[in-house]
Amino acid sequence: MTCCRFSATGFFAVLVSFLTVAWAVPVSKIQAMRYLQEFGYMDEYNTTGSALVSGEAVTSAIKDFQRFAGLPATGTLDDATTNMMDKPRCGVKDKAGDYGSARRKKRYALQGSRWHQNELHYRINKYPSRLQNKELVDQEIDRALKVWSDVTNLKFVNHNSEHVDLVHLDVRFLSGDHGDGSTFDGRGHTLAHAFFPHCGSDAHFDDEEQWTVGEEQGTNLFQVAAHEFGHSLGLDHSDVPSSVMAPFYDGYDPRKKLSRDDILSIQALYGRPNRAPAIVPHHRPRGNPDPSGPNLCNDPSFDAATTVDDGRAFVFKGDFYWEIEETGIVDGPRKISDDWDGMPGNIDAAMTWSNGKTYIFKGDIFYRFRNQKMDSGYPKPIHVEFKGIPNDLDAAFVWSGNGRAYFFKGDIYWRYDNCKNPPILSYYPLRVDGWTGLPNNIDASLQWGDQRTYFFKGTEFFRFNDKTARVDERLPIADAWLHCNSE
Repeated sequence: MTCCRFSATGFFAVLVSFLTVAWAVPVSKIQAMRYLQEFGYMDEYNTTGSALVSGEAVTSAIKDFQRFAGLPATGTLDDATTNMMDKPRCGVKDKAGDYGSARRKKRYALQGSRWHQNELHYRINKYPSRLQNKELVDQEIDRALKVWSDVTNLKFVNHNSEHVDLVHLDVRFLSGDHGDGSTFDGRGHTLAHAFFPHCGSDAHFDDEEQWTVGEEQGTNLFQVAAHEFGHSLGLDHSDVPSSVMAPFYDGYDPRKKLSRDDILSIQALYGRPNRAPAIVPHHRPRGNPDPSGPNLCNDPSFDAATTVDDGRAFVFKGDFYWEIEETGIVDGPRKISDDWDGMPGNIDAAMTWSNGKTYIFKGDIFYRFRNQKMDSGYPKPIHVEFKGIPNDLDAAFVWSGNGRAYFFKGDIYWRYDNCKNPPILSYYPLRVDGWTGLPNNIDASLQWGDQRTYFFKGTEFFRFNDKTARVDERLPIADAWLHCNSE
């Protein structure tokens, strides 16, 4: 799992035997090796067959950790290094190994995914057992979210609905093995962990900790929550010691606030207050539209639709595609195979995840793109990366209501959470009529930037309000979407 901690027990059973023979390493150093792997400084497997773990690899990992922690990069496990490893901390990996000149020029760390709407709903699903004043917990969670909304266009709404699909950020206080592959270890050490936006943004806090508010004793809820919510919004760990996104907990600090590093990083994702994030200029295909392509206004139905990472929206039909904006068609028709790295036409479904990757499905295979550039190693069979999702889909999209992927076929649908194991809950598939007002056998779907999802069937579209979870409008595609009759 790329979003959180993972168990390394099997690997270290092998590693301990290798290191004991090669170095006669004491247990404390074995624990340090475990730490380096757990938080991203060493690969999950550094051995194959009977090969010994490379001493150079271990030294390099120690140096990476020391640089990240602001210690002299000696490559040796001195007292300062092991003391730092003993500190309470966040359970998310540090993404080590990127400390060259590029990092020094822009030190803040962006994980690579973000929410594509500014209003996010959160819910405290399970309260701490040792801090029983729920109003105080609500206050501190709200305050931890506010540090991020104060410097961006973000707005957080406490959503008490039992409808889980309406919540973006689910907050829980849990103990031990709680089902996400990231077991808590009791008081001290790992305090909490959170998922990045492409994994759903849930935040989990170790319920064994003594969570406190405004006290020297225990673990300060506000400070840890502000850090974890940074992950939920798309921020990685920072190597700036004063940063809220630094992974180590140094105790209660009544003056704790966002550092410049934190502010720059979150504004790079969500913009300054009342200002949208910078839009990266995109490349439009050169040349004129293909005159042999169909007139979409004469037959306004789609095979698939999606909005890609740079903000452009595309619809697909047969061997052709079009770019659309709020004013209607702005480009096309164009041959799909010409501009999408040879991908054939007649696709079934398309969606773009919050990690910026666009997934296009056709029959029993899928393609993966960044904008219109296909990633190496694709296409692949659907079952390889989307186990449990059927072939020959009707539609796919990532819903702004919760950041999860949804796949539709006929009168049923599946919800897919790529950061959970298993990614599909046991009670799926469910019936499409759970999406109030939506028909069966839809043709395509499109997530738009107005917190609404658009479903297309035949020559009509159905506007689904992501806040109220129901269809609020049904209109002809040609007039209301493509503006075919506009002057």
